Amino acid sequence: MLNALLIEDHAVVRMGMRLVIRELFQNATVLESEDFNEGLRIVQEKPIDLVILDIHLPGGQDVKMIDMIKKARTSAKILVFSGLPEDKYALKYVQAGADGYLSKRSDPEMYGEAVSAVVNDKKYLSEVVRQQLVTQLPQNYNKIKRRKWIGLTDRELEISRLLIRGLWTKEIATQLELKLSTVSTFKKKIFQKCGVTSAIELSKIIDDVAATAC
Repeated sequence: MLNALLIEDHAVVRMGMRLVIRELFQNATVLESEDFNEGLRIVQEKPIDLVILDIHLPGGQDVKMIDMIKKARTSAKILVFSGLPEDKYALKYVQAGADGYLSKRSDPEMYGEAVSAVVNDKKYLSEVVRQQLVTQLPQNYNKIKRRKWIGLTDRELEISRLLIRGLWTKEIATQLELKLSTVSTFKKKIFQKCGVTSAIELSKIIDDVAATAC
């Protein structure tokens, strides 16, 4: 059974997201808080699986809230649900440790997709933000290949590129005509070599490396 917590100061928004969660998980327990301090107390006291967090609310501390929640309940997934422009802020919060970023301006159909992805241990970013990553990569790609100290093979670089585009392991396996287990093994090696735990972190490593490439 899913235990979810909505940290959001607008009642109508909480009501809408509560309906989304219960449509996906009929037996879910949905708790609510209008301010961050109360929400953090709930996370500390209850076995919360999912936190849907607004950024601008009473007691809010911007990205610090993500770290505070993770320290209080390491297993909790965090979906930032904000009205801030996603093209400017989504990567900021995901790189700070959130498991996904959902814009309040998104089509309501995307709400369920975002919640489902995060609950199922996937990162969630909209297609708009994924395209940001795609457009940033090509100009840096050849520079990355020249940095021998990264130690990635051509195949690993190819799979890295697809991971950053937001493709799931199964999609990559289909596109490259590889076994699912083979892609999973490559993904594990890539993350180990680059010292990351997600495709979002991988994209940041690639940007950093490209910035210092000769």
